[in-house]
Amino acid sequence: MKLPGPRQSLRSRLLLASLAVEVVMLTLLVGNSVRLVDQHLVRQAEARIVANEVAFKTAVAVPLASRDYATLRDILDGWQRAGDISYLAVTDAGGRVLAASGWNPQAPLPAASSGLTTGGVAHVSFSVDYLGQTYGRVHYGLSMEFLTAARRDLFTQSALIAGAEIVFSILLLSLMAYFLTRRLVRLTEASGRIAEGDYGTRLVMSGEDEVAVVAANFNAMAEAVESRIIDLNFQARHDPLTGLHNRRSFESELSLALVERRTSPVFLLYVDLDQFKVINDTCGHAAGDLLLQSLARLMMTRFHFEGSMVARLGGDEFGFIMRGVEQDEALDRARRLVDEIRALPFVWEGRPFRIGASVGLVRATDELDTVVSLLIAADTACYAAKERGRNRIEVYQAGDAWFEARRAEFGSLPEITAALEENRFVLHHQRIHALCPGGRDSAEVLVRMIGRDGGLISPSSFIPAAERYNLMGFIDRWVIDATLRQEHEWASVGRDMPFHHLAINVSGASLGDARLREFLREKLGQYSTDPRRLCFEITESCAISSVDQALEFIDLVRSFGAAVSLDDFGSGLSSFGYLKRFRADYLKIDGQFVCNLEQDRTDRSVVEAMVKLARAHDLRSVAEFVASPPLIAIVRDLGVDFAQGYAVHEPSPLAAA
Repeated sequence: MKLPGPRQSLRSRLLLASLAVEVVMLTLLVGNSVRLVDQHLVRQAEARIVANEVAFKTAVAVPLASRDYATLRDILDGWQRAGDISYLAVTDAGGRVLAASGWNPQAPLPAASSGLTTGGVAHVSFSVDYLGQTYGRVHYGLSMEFLTAARRDLFTQSALIAGAEIVFSILLLSLMAYFLTRRLVRLTEASGRIAEGDYGTRLVMSGEDEVAVVAANFNAMAEAVESRIIDLNFQARHDPLTGLHNRRSFESELSLALVERRTSPVFLLYVDLDQFKVINDTCGHAAGDLLLQSLARLMMTRFHFEGSMVARLGGDEFGFIMRGVEQDEALDRARRLVDEIRALPFVWEGRPFRIGASVGLVRATDELDTVVSLLIAADTACYAAKERGRNRIEVYQAGDAWFEARRAEFGSLPEITAALEENRFVLHHQRIHALCPGGRDSAEVLVRMIGRDGGLISPSSFIPAAERYNLMGFIDRWVIDATLRQEHEWASVGRDMPFHHLAINVSGASLGDARLREFLREKLGQYSTDPRRLCFEITESCAISSVDQALEFIDLVRSFGAAVSLDDFGSGLSSFGYLKRFRADYLKIDGQFVCNLEQDRTDRSVVEAMVKLARAHDLRSVAEFVASPPLIAIVRDLGVDFAQGYAVHEPSPLAAA
């Protein structure tokens, strides 16, 4: 009998049948693995987008609400350095870019992507709300390259495995079919567990057959996926410079701790380094980075306790979560932390440096039971530590007058921001009366905020908050623009300005604003204002605390032709030697020396000495707080050139002057 040909033989049929079964099984296996892993990667990307939204909203809400765009840019730059973030931008409600990293602010932002795709960039956008008010939107791009790479690697490895499996199946025929089927089930189950997030799943198979090769390659693939997932998770939760937890991870852990606060006390430490800026400015960022890394090692080795977490919250700010301790122990740990930081030796290029730390400590309570409220309270306590001498610890005390005042300041922040956006400010003025015959009166420009009910809000209710949260520069610009516009309106109706000078107060924030020069130049040209009709007032404390910036500003306004007044002279930081450097025109004697001139002979002597000092420097003197008619006569007798106070004129709208 003629043996059947190769095509008709049972072996061939068995081989073809086995091959067909193998092809079907491998197709199902590879397809299921690709589908499950792909679905999981997509879910991870979607979860990351959701987590990013929560973290970004929490981090940018306060600086966006306070228009602290420098901090916004620092935050965006830090996030944009993450490998998968291609750009970040923050816009206001009208779509104007306020801060960006990795994106040209002049270019239009792309529309949000409708879904996640392989390759390219997923464009994400969401609004930022704070205290019930929408301040703008965050836009960022998330690279989808990791999806493409994972799919490509999975496809390549699966194809190689499938080819090897088919070759060996042809040789082993039906004997291998049984073992192959049994092991493929295990392989499918393992791939399913990986797709469900169990990245530690591994296959244990002996032998060197195709299934064993598939298992080895599967294990290699699973190990690679697990390593990549671990790396992504670490990067998402840790600061790349110090290796400490980042703000997002810190806030997530704090949120979990708050759930257990009734059974286990929760304390939060907010640490802000003192004198760190000196090292950054004098030695460069490389030195600052090295110092931060040294501090991170110190914190991890000496202050990492059970139930605690340490994180870098941004810049030179760190946070500690302490669980299961009482306040005395929390304070003791905080003191030891301050001592350790102060004792930390740091040498850069042969120069030794010492730094300190201001620390705010707060305990979670029924009133402070959210991440945001705790961070605000801890930051406020840290600010108190800085104000009260630095290199110390302050415990947040609910109900304490100082902390309540700071809380009220923060509460007024949205109102100030809204008033700036809605132009709800108005100018008042107070006359500066000339005491010498033939002299002309001037006026100090004062600002009032208009409440939503139409009532006037005094500066004492919003200026401290504006200074604390970096809004004074915006208010100063509003005042300058409104003052020059008012002078222009008088001129447009043929009326001379009723004062020799309009005196505009300039805050310390504006002294350091390098863009103020162009702003002044632009506004002077826009309103055709004669700068010689203006006087800019700088407080003595601001001038002496920022001497170089004050000198630059004085040179700037004098180059325009405007006058300069040194305000609140004698308020506690005065240095007569600085008068030679500050080329001022007026010296305003602080009101604390004027208000009691009728009874206090010492104050009379001080004022008389200041008048002589002013004359010696060719300055005209102004007495503040002249609140009664007898004081007018007294300051005139002492030789003061001008008087300002309620006895001269009570503040009134500038437009009605």
